Amino acid sequence: MTIHEKISCCRKSNGYSQEALAELLGVSRQSVSKWETGEGMPEIGKLLPIANCFHVTTDWLLDDDADFPYMPPAAVPLTSAQPSVKESKVGQFYKKYGWLIGVAGIVYGLLFGAGITPFLIGVTQALKQNGDDAVLRSFLVVPIVIGIVALALVTGSIIFLVRYLKKYPRRRK
Repeated sequence: MTIHEKISCCRKSNGYSQEALAELLGVSRQSVSKWETGEGMPEIGKLLPIANCFHVTTDWLLDDDADFPYMPPAAVPLTSAQPSVKESKVGQFYKKYGWLIGVAGIVYGLLFGAGITPFLIGVTQALKQNGDDAVLRSFLVVPIVIGIVALALVTGSIIFLVRYLKKYPRRRK
């Protein structure tokens, strides 16, 4: 049994589609298809993740004359380091559209800061005209606090967006 036959057989017996296996390994579906048809071979760096997904050794995967049989997944426990193929609907939605949370936070923070500032400037000018200095001084703290809140919201959203994009990098198709 050659490596391409083993990959195809193991993928099917583990219940993975080509797309699901490709996602687990960080490659395209076309790559998995080429491996299974024998048109291409997996990169050396992908052999261990492939073996881990199928709960086999790399020796068995590479040896066309291996004398020990393929072990079913039930015989080898799944470790926590191996990702699950099945995701909840919420997880799939988050993976696909989670970046919008970061963008929305940034936009909201900027609009909040920009929208409240003219209002506060108008109130400050009205207080100045009335000559109420004590109220004016205490009121000047409010724009500073609101500016800090808006800045914190924008910064937090940027951090969220950067972490999201590192966790779910966009693949070129």
